[in-house]
Amino acid sequence: MTDIAKKVKNTSQDAEAKIKTEEDHAEGKPSSETLNKAKVKVRDAFK
Repeated sequence: MTDIAKKVKNTSQDAEAKIKTEEDHAEGKPSSETLNKAKVKVRDAFK
């Protein structure tokens, strides 16, 4: 994978984790952006 593709993928994963964290906080759930990002990376690794 090229550096540009990696950066795009990482940016997408960061944004998805941030959105999930904000949704959890809005619902009053405890949430960690770092943990959400790790979950996204693991999910993407197994696709």
